[in-house]
Amino acid sequence: MSIPSFQGKNDPDVYLEWERKVEAVFDCHHYSEEKKVKLAAVEFTDYALVWWDQVLISRRRNYEQSIATWGEMKTIMRKRFVPSHYYRELHQRLQRLTQGSKSVEDYHKEMEIAMIRANVEEDREATMARFLNGLNKEIAHIVELHHYVELEDMVHMAMKVERQLKSKSKFGGNAGTSSSWKSNWKKEDRENAVSKYKRNGKIIC
Repeated sequence: MSIPSFQGKNDPDVYLEWERKVEAVFDCHHYSEEKKVKLAAVEFTDYALVWWDQVLISRRRNYEQSIATWGEMKTIMRKRFVPSHYYRELHQRLQRLTQGSKSVEDYHKEMEIAMIRANVEEDREATMARFLNGLNKEIAHIVELHHYVELEDMVHMAMKVERQLKSKSKFGGNAGTSSSWKSNWKKEDRENAVSKYKRNGKIIC
């Protein structure tokens, strides 16, 4: 298991994803805090490498203690790569989140990721209400008729309803195609009849 590289892009989501991956690696090994700092810093590239070198030089110049723990390193990096308004915007985005053109599965995943990133902690019923309120109305009206104990049950029901609605819509489309086929068949049959009468010397008005 290797620690991913970090370029230092000004994208909070990119940094937080990198941080989680690094912690996942650290959870698999019994590294000392000092070694964690060094291993993470080794994977800095581009701007991140230049920025980190400057941080170390500045601390030595000001006679500050060296960065000795992974927790301290995360604090410094979050201060640089995660702006103070990031979490406020995450909460606002979460409040506005609806299914829209997304599938139920994609909508649920987006909601779950946004809640994790925003560090939202709420009881099960509140999360279920949040999910239900963001569903498209034609799905939500059917889903809310049932009782649920877990969010996963509600999600599975919503996905089932979504499949049924798509199947119904598809069937309706086939019906239209069938009707069109019948119309064309009647037209063809009529033309054949006209030809037959013409061959017999009869006049069709």
